[in-house]
Amino acid sequence: MRRSRLALSLTLAIAAASTLVAADVVQDESIRSVSLPVLRDPQAQQKLHLMTDPVQDWVESGDPAAAGYTGTVIDASNQHADIYWKGEAPAKVRELLDAHASSGYTVDVHPSAYSRAQMRAAIDKFTAAVEREAWTSIGPQEDGAAIAITYSPAKASRLTGGDTAAQAYSRRAAEIAGMPVTATVEGTPMALSGSRHSDGAPYYAGAEVSTSKAEFCSTAFSGWKDNKKVLLTAAHCGGGRYYNGTAGYIGDLYATGAGLDVGMIAINGNGGGRFYDGPWSDNSGSSRRTYGVGRNNVGDLICLSGAQSGWKCDVEIKRVDVETTNNEGTKIKPVDVAESKGGDRRAIAAKGDSGGPALANPSGANGDMEARGVIVAGRTEVSCPAGSTAHSTTCYSQVLYVPMTPVVQQMGFSIS
Repeated sequence: MRRSRLALSLTLAIAAASTLVAADVVQDESIRSVSLPVLRDPQAQQKLHLMTDPVQDWVESGDPAAAGYTGTVIDASNQHADIYWKGEAPAKVRELLDAHASSGYTVDVHPSAYSRAQMRAAIDKFTAAVEREAWTSIGPQEDGAAIAITYSPAKASRLTGGDTAAQAYSRRAAEIAGMPVTATVEGTPMALSGSRHSDGAPYYAGAEVSTSKAEFCSTAFSGWKDNKKVLLTAAHCGGGRYYNGTAGYIGDLYATGAGLDVGMIAINGNGGGRFYDGPWSDNSGSSRRTYGVGRNNVGDLICLSGAQSGWKCDVEIKRVDVETTNNEGTKIKPVDVAESKGGDRRAIAAKGDSGGPALANPSGANGDMEARGVIVAGRTEVSCPAGSTAHSTTCYSQVLYVPMTPVVQQMGFSIS
């Protein structure tokens, strides 16, 4: 039977207990299903990735000549990208950019103080020396000027000797890491499992699932592992058997990714290679096709589809290659961090969206999109707009998701 988007009749009171610190609860306007931001060229983000991805592919090949790479920032609105490099960038960088150039698009290469590898080494040094509670997330800055750390003041006093101001934290963290640090107060990422609807084969991304542990989670992309048909979700949603919103059996947990908080369900049927693109209350089953996986860069615009809060766009990637631990104690590395474009603290996810898909790059009239990641956590609590979620729950203005690259490379996943 084709998907039903009828809301469950039961009323769920989802616990809103939170370890967030200094997370202002702000009022938000009602959110309807939205389209991607209007760009001068709808293909701007794709064209910029076609120019910069070959450089990152070369970096990831392990060629020692690429060791100075630091980061990439995408600015689709201005049809421009910036690449940062420690030392003089090899001639191959410009050769790759020129070989994939598009008229009207520019990519500048800038010098940086530190390379990606140097920042990763400093991060490892810091995390090995400091107790886990003293920081909530840590990752490189794309411009190579420093590493970026978020922390909870209530748990950072032992690191700073009692002075938990950002300046004091940055100074002490830099002494430990051996590298400049920018520090920001942010709470602990919250696992977004909670208590969409009935979904059956072929399974789509963004549908509701439940387990004996989580009453409400979401699904991500369908594909293959070891010649088995699988469906991605967040591993913290639980193991064992998975069911849809009307208690229909979907399949059993087949595999999890070490340190990724991503799980694979061996599905009882085929994957559809599509994702839901409407609000949680949309009874039409509106969907679009996925057409592959893509790399994430700071500045990219993405969309999210959670069974609890529905379809959200105008979301911008703020940080990539971050590591963190959620409120359940699950260590996750790497994660990318996104929030509403413009930083206005709009709700973009809710408890129940864990396991849902992050997508980007519309192509063609039907708006097909590529897979970018699996939602695993939210941060910075905000009020949920009236009617914006399937049930009473907690909403967040920041989303953390595991990018597809490690899901493919480490877990052996191939998208359908």
